[in-house]
Amino acid sequence: MAGKRGEGKTTTMTGADWQRILRIMDEAYQQHLTGMVALRERVVADLRRKLSDSKVLDRPDLEQPSAPARPASRHRRPRRRRPRG
Repeated sequence: MAGKRGEGKTTTMTGADWQRILRIMDEAYQQHLTGMVALRERVVADLRRKLSDSKVLDRPDLEQPSAPARPASRHRRPRRRRPRG
């Protein structure tokens, strides 16, 4: 970090200054990670609750017929390549 313009002297940062900046950055990053982990845990718990409430993952009754099979898709011809040049 250079000194202020218009003044005759410049300020150089010492190793202690850089260490302080790096420590602050490390603390901010750790707080960010902690917040992301907490958010992920809340999202996962909420999704699990919603899935269990809607019974999406429950097995269907064996007596009910399953959905009809999807018809096979038509075969598509591959795209023609344009000649190079």
